Amino acid sequence: MDATASTSAKQHIRQLKKQKAEMRSGSADSKKLKKLQRQVKLLKRQTRELAREKKLAAAKAAAEAAAKEAAEKAAAAAAKKAEAAAG
Repeated sequence: MDATASTSAKQHIRQLKKQKAEMRSGSADSKKLKKLQRQVKLLKRQTRELAREKKLAAAKAAAEAAAKEAAEKAAAAAAKKAEAAAG
């Protein structure tokens, strides 16, 4: 799950779309057009999956940071309470 994989897939999609446009302006070979359309479709699916994985990883990291912060606050409150009881 890299940003480079997503970027390269998007670049490949752009190249395939250019090829498709060139093929449509020239002689239209339906088999080649369908093959290009299928490749674009698969690459789009791949980029969506990569984006979803990236979003989930970011959410997980944020949740872990929030949990760590909450644990530190609880530990600080417990230490303060123990100090007040001892003092």
